[in-house]
Amino acid sequence: MGHAKSPHRSRVPWALAVTVGLCSGLAGYVIHAARVNRVPKQLVQVERLTDMPGREETPAISPDGKAVAFVAAVDGKRQIWVIQLAGGPPRAITKDDADHYGPRWSADSNSLIYLASGAIWETPAAGGMARMLVDAVAPGDLSHDGKSLAFFRLRDGSAELTIVARDGSNPHVVTKTPGVGLYSNLRWDPGDKKLAYQEGRNLLIADVSGGEPVRAPVGEAPVAGFAWAPDNAGLIISSSRDTSGPLVFNLWLIPRKEGSLPSQLTFGEPSYATPDISSTGGSLVVSRTFVPPSGSMTEADIVMFTGLKW
Repeated sequence: MGHAKSPHRSRVPWALAVTVGLCSGLAGYVIHAARVNRVPKQLVQVERLTDMPGREETPAISPDGKAVAFVAAVDGKRQIWVIQLAGGPPRAITKDDADHYGPRWSADSNSLIYLASGAIWETPAAGGMARMLVDAVAPGDLSHDGKSLAFFRLRDGSAELTIVARDGSNPHVVTKTPGVGLYSNLRWDPGDKKLAYQEGRNLLIADVSGGEPVRAPVGEAPVAGFAWAPDNAGLIISSSRDTSGPLVFNLWLIPRKEGSLPSQLTFGEPSYATPDISSTGGSLVVSRTFVPPSGSMTEADIVMFTGLKW
């Protein structure tokens, strides 16, 4: 596949005043990662990875830490793109006349899965012919050991959270819900023992062995994506909690340890959504939007945090 150019977009004046320089690719700045009991400030580096017209969303960092996949529209259709962290422009991995959602990497970083046309597909990360894996009603996720695919399917009027082998065999229903809801951000935990997902505004956690999912203690504010902390310390969520006026989504740690308080990790003007974390925990990628007073968010880019602690 040929390389797709990423034309620069203009930013309104209020966006140019942000602490992290948009013209420089890499900038160090202090994030006041204050927990309720206050911890020392952190020196965190933020690198802007994309600069395309419109919105770049749902980033996923490869297990080898060398590339990031994301979604951006081309001629009105949402396509899967990949950018190499060593440098170079983003490349469109899909180019067909359909909307594509939720890119996720294989364990060996050689392929990507995504949702399109009512099915989950797998395609080489370098581009090439995609193959259909399963019918699905929402994006899926591949286990860290590379052996299993989790996804939602529709059966007899119910949505089933299902696990299959990579070849689609040996289906196992984890949980079943009456009717069809809005499902998103399905994620395996670091040990491949639990699955977390969003159902509308609820964030639920299910044991892969079965049983009723439990609601994660994320509060009542809207959540715009999440990721498991690689050390299984909890969930990193994008939440609008403690904001007023136009919704601004910040990153929070929801600790796994019972009785521990949530920790706010980002502050200020930008809104951060759909985080993903490298397997080592050294890097976090996220879709960033600057929220104008009108609350209308028409553009978003992908940025990477390095050195963020929780």
